[in-house]
Parts: sequence; structure tokens; C-alpha cells
Amino acid sequence: MRLHGAFAGERGTVLVIALLVIALLIGAGAAAIVSVQTDLKTSANLSAGTRAFYIAEAGLSHAVNELRNRDAAAGFDRVLGMSAGALIVSNANFAGGTYQVTRLKSASRPSRIQALAVGTAPNQASSEIEAWLRKEAGRPPRTAMTNGELKISGDPQLVGLCGGAQANDDMLISGNPAAQMALGFSVANADGASGLLPEGMNITGSPCIGSAGCFRPPGERPSDYTLDAADKRSLYEAASYSRPFEIPTINPADYAKHIGSLGEAGGGTLLHADGRVTAGPGVICDAGGFCAGGVAVPRPPGWSYASGVWTVAGGAPLRDGIFYAETKVEISGAIGSAGVPWQATIVARDSIRISGDIYLRPYPTPFEPLQNQLLVTGNDLEIDANFRADYAGGALLAHQQVKIGGSGKITGFILAGDGRPTWPGDPFPDSSSGLALNEISGSPTIEFSCDFGCFGPGCPAYRVAIVGWQQKF
Repeated sequence: MRLHGAFAGERGTVLVIALLVIALLIGAGAAAIVSVQTDLKTSANLSAGTRAFYIAEAGLSHAVNELRNRDAAAGFDRVLGMSAGALIVSNANFAGGTYQVTRLKSASRPSRIQALAVGTAPNQASSEIEAWLRKEAGRPPRTAMTNGELKISGDPQLVGLCGGAQANDDMLISGNPAAQMALGFSVANADGASGLLPEGMNITGSPCIGSAGCFRPPGERPSDYTLDAADKRSLYEAASYSRPFEIPTINPADYAKHIGSLGEAGGGTLLHADGRVTAGPGVICDAGGFCAGGVAVPRPPGWSYASGVWTVAGGAPLRDGIFYAETKVEISGAIGSAGVPWQATIVARDSIRISGDIYLRPYPTPFEPLQNQLLVTGNDLEIDANFRADYAGGALLAHQQVKIGGSGKITGFILAGDGRPTWPGDPFPDSSSGLALNEISGSPTIEFSCDFGCFGPGCPAYRVAIVGWQQKF
């Protein structure tokens, strides 16, 4: 009975304990609810912030694509000249949000733009990305790129990581040419029309493709890379197709205004179809490549004019510079030396023909649109000489066809448009006035490792790279 007495004085204790437990459970539940609500809110904010970041990133990608288009209102060069805060691109409805990309500041050598991309999510959460964008010179994927048919014969050597050739039309290979790049010879056969060569890739010789060992004498080349049997040639022909490469518009008139604006002090000279010579600002050129304006200057040493052709012959001192001719240009004789090459960039409205012992390198101008370009022609380019142009990378650009023979050495790349793209007023829209097809023959050595490019009007499209970025908080 003492047990009953002990509990008698503790009546209501169980109820109190139960109430305390219930209170604790209610408190814990409330805390859990608050915690869950906080987590949900945090998750929602994180989701919105992440969404805003991706929207800002999409805006930055849009800006890069616009900057790559040299003809767009937001092309790189145009934006480079704008003031801070200028709008590059915007979108008022992207995945329910918005973005805006503006120019902050710029730098030169190399040309760079700092841009700010602001993305806003549907719940007004925002994210900012600050990035430096760099303009990079355009370059082709192989040494020689042609819109038209390409015939390769003899023992030419296409050296370098990008040593190779591609025709957007048909290709015929004979002899023992060598290309260092894997799939060094390829075709796109983009037009499908019949021409002077059999359709597609046709190999009748024993080319060596894909190894630095290909540049040994033909009898010492690695067998695994040499197409010295019919079955090897057939397999390669079947696998030799590549995507077409877009050859740019190669219009020498687009260069003339730049060359004229340099003046004599900057090395620029215009050689007219009537024998006159001008330089200086104020040059205006029509679509056909004839120019007016500028100031009359003396004829540059070593140049002569007769019967509608500007000529350079060996034996006379030459002035370095960048020359635009409204006519054909012919260069012959012994010019320059291995130690002292002639520093010249030559642009011709019509064809350029080179023969003799010529040592040539691109004129070292600080003017970006004219850098790293050696020869530019509105018609054909023909080189048949002991031509040495292996001092610095230089582009060889022809609106029509290219023919390279002899035993020269060139460091650079070759583009041949086969008259495409054309333009209103194009004086040479087809090949009836010159070479019928592109040809590389003899034993020239042409080196290209995709290690340089150019920004000129006839160069491949430049690229815009993101070289650094950070998210702003």
C-alpha cells in the first residue's frame, strides 16, 4: 500500500510529461517546417541564379557569334571602335528571361574586347559574366584549298602539321607527292559537275600521306604511309571526302583603299593601268578594281610599265613596300638573296606571274588588314621558278586559279577561288581568260602548320576566342 501512496502524491505528472512531449514535438515540427521552407527558398534562389547564369552565358555565346561576322553591325572591328557601355547584343525573351551584352573596354596587339554579359531569370534573379574576347587570324585547315579542280603531279612536298591539300571539286594525283597531315589530300566535290578531271579523288601515282617520314626520297619512304599499290589507292580514294571549305571573296579592290591610305611613308603604292603611280589618302576604287584619288608619286625603282603590264625584272635595286596594280604583274630574273629578300606584298587586279630566282617575304606592315599576305590576285597566280618565300608566313590568294611549279620553297597557305564567290563588276568571273584548273607540280616545298593566319579582305574568316572570364558577385 505504500506503493499506492507514493503515486497518490504524483497525480498529473503523466499529463504534464505528455504535454511537454507534445510541445517538443510541435516545436521540432515547426523547426523542421522552417528549415524545409528555408531550404526550398535557398534551392529556388540557387535554381534561379543558375538559370540566370546560363542565360548570361547564352548571351556571351551570341555576342561571340556576332563578333565573328565581319559584315555585321556588331562585327569585331566595329565594336572595337565603340565607346564603353555600347550594346553588342541583347534578347528580351530568352527561355523566359533576358540578356544583354555590352562592351566595357578594349586592348590592342592582339585586338581584344572586354564584354559584360548580364542574364536575368524570370523571377528577376540576375547573373553577370565578365569576359575578354580576342580576335584571331583566319587560317585554312590545309596548305592548299581550292574551289575548283586540283591536279597534283611530280614530287611536291606539303610540310607541316597542316601540310595537305583539299579541292571543293575533283582532284587528280600522280607522281610521288607527299603530305604530312593525316588525310592530307581530300576532296569535297561540292558542285558535282563534270570538268577536266575525273569525278572525285583519283590517284595514279604513289603519294605518301600522314608522316614526317614522307619527305625522304621516294624509295626510302615508310611503306605504311605510301599508296604504292592499287588496293591502298582505292581505299584512300573511298575515304578521302571532307566537308567543303568556304573560300572567301578574293577581290583585290578591297585591298586597294588600304594600300592607298598607307601613303609612301607606310610603303603603299598604286600602279595604274595607264602607267601612272599614286599614293596617299583619298583613294576610291570601283568594283572592277580601277582606282582614283591619291597623290602622284615617282615610279618605284625596279618597276616598269608597257602594254598593260607592270613588270619587275632582276638587276635593279628595288624598294620594299605594298603594291597594288590595276593590271597584270610579271616578276622575273634574279631578285633578292637568301640573306636579304625583297620585302614586298603584291596585289594585282589581274593575274600575277613569277619566274626566275626570286627571294621574297611579306612586307612587315603594322597595319593589320595587310599583314601576313604575300600575293593577292583577281585572276590567276602562276609561279614557275626557284621561288623562295620561306622566311615568314605569307598567304597566296587567287580569285581564279593557281599554278605552282619549279623547285621553290614557300612558308604559307594557298587559296584559289575558281571565280567564286563573285561580285557585281567582277572583271574575271570565269576562267576563260587564264588557267583552266589549279595545279601543283614539279618539286616545290610548301610548309604550313596552321601557326599563322591573316585578317585581310581575302583571308579566311577570323575567329573570336574567349581567353578569360569570371562571374561577378
